[in-house]
Amino acid sequence: MDARLFLSRFFHRFLEPPLSLVRLLIVLSSILAFGVVSYDLVTDRQRTEQAALDAARQQALVQSRAAAEMVQATLDRFDFALQTARDAAIAGPRAMAFQEEVIARTLPSDLALQQFRIGADGHLEYSSLGPAPRNYLGDRDYFKELATDQADRLVVSPPVLGRLTKKWSIQLARAIRRDGHFDGVVAIAVSPEEWARQLASFEAGPRDTLTLVNARGHVLMRTLDGASHFGKQAPQKREYILHPEQKEGHYIAHASVDGVLRVYGWTRLRNPELIMLSGIALEDALAPVREMSRRMRLRAALATLLFTVIVGGLLLALARYERAGRRLAEQEAHSRNIVEHMADGIVVVDADGRIVRVNPAFCAITGFSSGALDGQPVSALCADGEQHCELSRLVSQTGSGHWSGDFDGVRSDGSRYVGHAVISAVADSDEHQVRRVVLLSDVTELRRKDKEMWHQANFDRLTGLPNRALLADRIDGMLRRARRNHTEVAVLFIDLDDFKPVNDDFGHDVGDLLLREVAGRLQRLFRDEDTVSRLGGDEFVVAMHAELNSGFGQNAAGKIVASLSEPFQVAGHALTISCSVGVARFPDDGDSADSLIQHADHAMYRAKKQGRSRWSL
Repeated sequence: MDARLFLSRFFHRFLEPPLSLVRLLIVLSSILAFGVVSYDLVTDRQRTEQAALDAARQQALVQSRAAAEMVQATLDRFDFALQTARDAAIAGPRAMAFQEEVIARTLPSDLALQQFRIGADGHLEYSSLGPAPRNYLGDRDYFKELATDQADRLVVSPPVLGRLTKKWSIQLARAIRRDGHFDGVVAIAVSPEEWARQLASFEAGPRDTLTLVNARGHVLMRTLDGASHFGKQAPQKREYILHPEQKEGHYIAHASVDGVLRVYGWTRLRNPELIMLSGIALEDALAPVREMSRRMRLRAALATLLFTVIVGGLLLALARYERAGRRLAEQEAHSRNIVEHMADGIVVVDADGRIVRVNPAFCAITGFSSGALDGQPVSALCADGEQHCELSRLVSQTGSGHWSGDFDGVRSDGSRYVGHAVISAVADSDEHQVRRVVLLSDVTELRRKDKEMWHQANFDRLTGLPNRALLADRIDGMLRRARRNHTEVAVLFIDLDDFKPVNDDFGHDVGDLLLREVAGRLQRLFRDEDTVSRLGGDEFVVAMHAELNSGFGQNAAGKIVASLSEPFQVAGHALTISCSVGVARFPDDGDSADSLIQHADHAMYRAKKQGRSRWSL
């Protein structure tokens, strides 16, 4: 109680003359100085990061131009060889044999895997690798394209796996036309790995990348983990796909192939069907600036701490100076006045745990009149009686200091409330504890709001299912249990198929009702110990604990697909949808909530690509 009274007197006298103006000036000056320093730090960091970002954009654009020129020069060299081989093929067998031998010797062996010719019937007629089994190549996309296109142009294909060489290659091809009629194709197979290695000299950082794509976004070659991205395709919303008339540009995006956030510069080659992308990892580019900002913030924090200590010491010295001039009688009178007018209830309890005194605020909170509880045990304030009274337990603790906690209280009319008690031990001059002071407040509404806020922060408002935050917490708990027991955690990522037409045809209200029905159907499929959650939109995630290698997750995925394929009756409409499910398992697919959810998400997309209404590992 002495400490609480000291603080009350301190703040009461803070605004008392004659030193109130001095205090006010010190506090306002401190706040102003702190605000100016904070503003300068924030604006300086924003300026330096923006400058670093602009520099990264320019660097990416310059690298894309240089790499594009290098690639175009190599393409021109190969195209010249193709045109020469085509002219020889038209001139006759003797010229064709001689020219093909010359080209085979002059082409760079590290890039060109082979030179070959395909006849009009689609069968391989010649290969620089020597005689080969009869091989039909008429099903290649570039062969079909050149066979039907009358334009004389170079076609560059995405990487294909050679049927004889069993190696990945980019096919550069031109059509042979004899007397205006299609007479086959001459082509060169180029190694994308070696081509990418030659481009790697342009990179500045370990996560920077150069990528050659075609006008449809197909990855032809990539300097960073290129072989693993053959067959991948960039998002179709990229501006170099949407605006073929643009020659170059830049953007910031997460790479579709590895998820790294990069600033990209892109340049269209003279062959407008090819685009060179230069990607600089944004986190690496901004790392030096952020490290410098971190050091500046640390220095500012230390200076602020020192300044705060000095100001606090000055204010404390002023308070002590004023307190020294106060008489003990004034202190006691002031203390009694505070007790009588405090908004919080005060209960004084003797050494035997019996109520000695209360203040008016206590009477207002509980409804008991002053003196009505004198001599009663403190458990009389509890709704559950003495045996389970948390307040009585706190009061009965021995030793000096402070305790606090909530308890279930009861008013004089029998109604209940949630009380919060702060208990201080008061000792006599010989340090013998003689009584305790309970500072009591009604926190019923505050605890109710806390509970509501917790629920809103952890559950989806539409379906009432756990949201992403609560899902991650529960998965972490499952992982800890699985590590202890050497068991398995399965995470299933569910994406509804054909949900958008429901919103378009029947409106979002019906769509929301359908999502609730989906949530209910999913909850009925699983145990109470499993977690069914909604991430947002039409995406749901289920986490469950299972025995190792039990196949429980795969079985559950099949049940989900079957259950959600059954028709729904919503607002008088019979609605039929389906779903695609991805399955991830600990420990095989990840060891954290984020990695398991991400792996399950990728597996779901694989299932969707297979035709929907499916599940995939």
